Amino acid sequence: MKTKNIDQTFPAEAIKEKIRLLWGQSSCHVAISDLKVEHMTTLISLLYQWNKALNLTAVRNPEDMVVLHIIDSISVEPCIYGNNIADVGTGPGFPGLVLAILHPEIKFTLIDSVSKKISFVKNAVAVLKLGNVTPVNGRCEELQPEELFDCIVSRAFAPLDKIVNWCRDLLTSEGKFVAMKANLSDEELGNVPKDVVIDRIEKLNVPGLNATRQAVVMSLRNTKQE
Repeated sequence: MKTKNIDQTFPAEAIKEKIRLLWGQSSCHVAISDLKVEHMTTLISLLYQWNKALNLTAVRNPEDMVVLHIIDSISVEPCIYGNNIADVGTGPGFPGLVLAILHPEIKFTLIDSVSKKISFVKNAVAVLKLGNVTPVNGRCEELQPEELFDCIVSRAFAPLDKIVNWCRDLLTSEGKFVAMKANLSDEELGNVPKDVVIDRIEKLNVPGLNATRQAVVMSLRNTKQE
């Protein structure tokens, strides 16, 4: 099966093989499929091409992009919740685009204030025909969605207290924040607002990455029941 929208210099087969290998070693609940691997390979190809002109990510090498963007995004899949999910500070679409490929039955809204990054996301959505993704160019604290989100996911976006304060009005009463973090200090955890419950801190399994990744899963305290 040939991969669409890939130039002749892009190592498509090597990228596919690496995605399959590392995805298989991950904790993802979704089974590997040819179509999903195809989509992820095309996504890396698009990012590689766009990055040359627009500097969307500091990661330049396509094989490094597999680990640092695709597999890193796959790692949070076991933590996501519900059928309507926002990815705040999505950058060039991670983890949101990867999660949308994994879960076509879930609605994803990808939000970023940097227009060139959302332009890339819009292009990727069009090329991959991801009907479950809505890209939004704007600030999460200014968003007024028609429907509140079941889950708000972020990756290396902001301190936990800022994520909560910027996004609390976007979340359903039973919803979850899922904040992906490389480094997490006691001070940052201590600054979480008092009406927020830290449900768990989950170590993420990112095959191919020699570094710590974790997800802080939080919810708003239901004061009406207390």
